[in-house]
Amino acid sequence: MRFKLCSVFSLLESGSDTLSPSMESRRVYSVSELNSEARTALEQAFTGIWVKGEITQLTRAASGHLYFTLKDEDSELSAVRFKSRSALLAPIALEQGDDVLAFGHLTVYEPRGRYQFIATLLQPVGAGALQRAFENLKVKLQDEGLFDPDAKKPLPRVPRSIGVITSPQGAALRDIVSVLSRRWPSVELFLFSSLVQGETAPQELREALHRAIRFSVSQKPLDLLIVTRGGGSAEDLAAFNDEALARDLHACPIPTLSAVGHEIDFSITDFVADRRAPTPSVAAELAVPDRVEILEAVSSTSQRIRRQLRHIWEDRANAFRLSADACLLRSPQRRFETYIQRHDHGVDALHRSLRQHWQSTCKRAHLATELLRLTDPQLPLKRGYSMTTLAGDGTPLRSVASLEPGSLIETHLSDGRLHSQITEVSADDA
Repeated sequence: MRFKLCSVFSLLESGSDTLSPSMESRRVYSVSELNSEARTALEQAFTGIWVKGEITQLTRAASGHLYFTLKDEDSELSAVRFKSRSALLAPIALEQGDDVLAFGHLTVYEPRGRYQFIATLLQPVGAGALQRAFENLKVKLQDEGLFDPDAKKPLPRVPRSIGVITSPQGAALRDIVSVLSRRWPSVELFLFSSLVQGETAPQELREALHRAIRFSVSQKPLDLLIVTRGGGSAEDLAAFNDEALARDLHACPIPTLSAVGHEIDFSITDFVADRRAPTPSVAAELAVPDRVEILEAVSSTSQRIRRQLRHIWEDRANAFRLSADACLLRSPQRRFETYIQRHDHGVDALHRSLRQHWQSTCKRAHLATELLRLTDPQLPLKRGYSMTTLAGDGTPLRSVASLEPGSLIETHLSDGRLHSQITEVSADDA
């Protein structure tokens, strides 16, 4: 076919108005025949191919067919998606400017001799595809009841042990440790490390969740589980929109708290978890109470108890004086003696009641005082222990990995600090 076209073009370029006798034996194509031949050649050469481009000039016909143009930086390609070619495929919402992968074949629209692409499958790519997948999964899980508020477990008021699923190198873990050490330093924190972005991140997050559940059952009961990571793009946060992870998180027997990204970011784990926090720092604040507020509450309660006891004593004493005066005025000696005995019995009962109430109050106050004493960070220092931090940084050192010769450190003792410089760092073989 290419040879025939080239021959016709050569004839036209020669400027001859009529065919030479040598050309009379050759075939002359009509426009319809030529378009038909071109269509056959294109469909045979370019069938079952993928094309990537941006959708422009999108038109939805009343018949249900889609007419649009695929373009890149340099070229455009007319395309059509017939309703009958994709009736069995799930519908997708296409918009102007969407980047798509189109599967189909090239052809020629013979009536107009127009070169075009027939698309049988359209697949969005990029951030738009992620958002559509997110919305579709959100609707699916919501319809199944995975977001039902009645199924969510309450978070513990004062957790003793908390598990964290995140990357050990991420800023989210540092923020959580910093907030917990300030608000409630007695809590135990257990890290279940996992990648938080990339193709393998969803599977690693699921495995970390299963490790945390097994750990809670066999070794140390976890009162709360935080699933978290810092901010990032939609692609970075995509691991937390995995359907299998959402179902495992919904089935988790431990109360869960999701803190993924920043305040404006929402993930599927945020909707499935028992509670959502806008940032990792806020998640730590929701996880534990503030010990300063607890101290203030204990002090306020103690003062209120003292005031109530004083009022009770004064009311009982006034009532006794009124009864005694009335008895003396109305009764003879024998009746007065009876009232004296009743008074004695009443006083004894009052003393016993006040003594029991006071002992119970003292016991509760003692327990609260002891709890606050045990959470005092200075207690280990008074026993002879010390705490070492980098100079200017209040975070305790737990590993030599962050140290190098020449680093300045501070050693905190019960009565002061020692300032030192590292001359050698040796890691334990174990």
